[in-house]
Amino acid sequence: MIDWDEVRGEVVAHLQNLIRIDTTNPPGNESQAARYLAGVLRREGIEPLCTESAPGRGNVTARLQGGSEAPLLLLGHTDVVGCEPEKWTHPPFGGEVHRGYVWGRGALDMKNMVAAELMVVLLLKRQGLRLNRQVLFAATADEEAGKGNHGIGWLLDHHPEQVDAPLVLTEGGGSDLRVGGKRFYTCQIGQKGICRLRVRATGRPGHGSMPHADSAILKLCQALGRLRGAELPVHPCATLRAFVEGIAARQGEETASLLRGLLDPARSPAALSALPVEEEFREVLGALLRNTASVNLLQGGSKINVIPAEATALVDGRLVPGQTQEDFLAELQPCLGEEVEVEVIQYSPALEAGADTEFFRAIETVMGQRDPEAVVVPWISTGGTDAKHICPRRPRTQVYGFMPHKQAPGEEEMRLIHGHDERTSIENLVFATRALYDLVCFFGGQPASLR
Repeated sequence: MIDWDEVRGEVVAHLQNLIRIDTTNPPGNESQAARYLAGVLRREGIEPLCTESAPGRGNVTARLQGGSEAPLLLLGHTDVVGCEPEKWTHPPFGGEVHRGYVWGRGALDMKNMVAAELMVVLLLKRQGLRLNRQVLFAATADEEAGKGNHGIGWLLDHHPEQVDAPLVLTEGGGSDLRVGGKRFYTCQIGQKGICRLRVRATGRPGHGSMPHADSAILKLCQALGRLRGAELPVHPCATLRAFVEGIAARQGEETASLLRGLLDPARSPAALSALPVEEEFREVLGALLRNTASVNLLQGGSKINVIPAEATALVDGRLVPGQTQEDFLAELQPCLGEEVEVEVIQYSPALEAGADTEFFRAIETVMGQRDPEAVVVPWISTGGTDAKHICPRRPRTQVYGFMPHKQAPGEEEMRLIHGHDERTSIENLVFATRALYDLVCFFGGQPASLR
């Protein structure tokens, strides 16, 4: 039997130690975290492999042998986003414990899951369990910068044997969602695609004392201004439909009707407005129903007394599954008009795995044991995870995001990802570690592990 009180202290210590390694990306410095994890694995009799894609950009992988079923990869990234230490209550790289929380950058994204997955691998080894499949562990660099050139993408290109698994478990889901007094856990099985644009306007240059209508900046502002308040068409994807139906099935008639109304383009705006949910969740649903365009960077002019000949904007576009860059451009053209040029500067299609799979059903079974009052529902993310580096290289790979998190009403913990005072509760860390351990055991043919 496992002494979970001992596990509590151990997984907390691993998280603290990881947080204390500053892996802000850029520059990354993930090699220090890789060496720490490799040392822990080696002391347990698990031989790790460490590789650097560039100086300081380290990845660590390990493997537990098993049967002939498809291998499962437990994947996490060790880099974190930047922070402003002066705005934190406790040092962002201190890994301190206060009031039952571990504080620090990466406590939620995603050194907590790296620590939990490490603990799962250690427990499997200590228990001497041989599952019906190999279990792979990978803690990689360079997820937060969005390119993956030094992390899982680089491993797939240069050392694919280390991470060659058709099933991947990583971040992106597990949030404890409440609708109509009912509780749900999200399991991310997809994410929106990316279609980033450069919007360019040209005009007649001149002296700032002589303004005229043929101004590049004014043309650009007029085009971009029409995006404000514009509602692009509704395109509910299969995952969102399954998510809505999963929640609607446990609601009263009025709320269920509003939820299903989200999927009807004619009813969707009114249904979304009337849905009795928190405003933040309403905004997420609105973004998941349609393609979105966010104007985030403007460039134009060099001196206050010079009218520039050119002005540009960079637009972050996100596409729902089934939509292409051509579809997106066709939707934006009526808003942007004819006086600007539009260039696609980055494109990657949306991703969807499947909810009708053995692995998703294993998650449902395990969480039914761990938290019978809640239901697992499939989820699609507005943002991205390392899945965006995996699936284009390995189209048949299915990536699931799941680390269950119980959030008390009014708690702000999950809203602190990438924010000041990022922290995770010890109770949630241990709860997730136990759930992930049970999931890997159950999916590996060891149902007796559910206890």
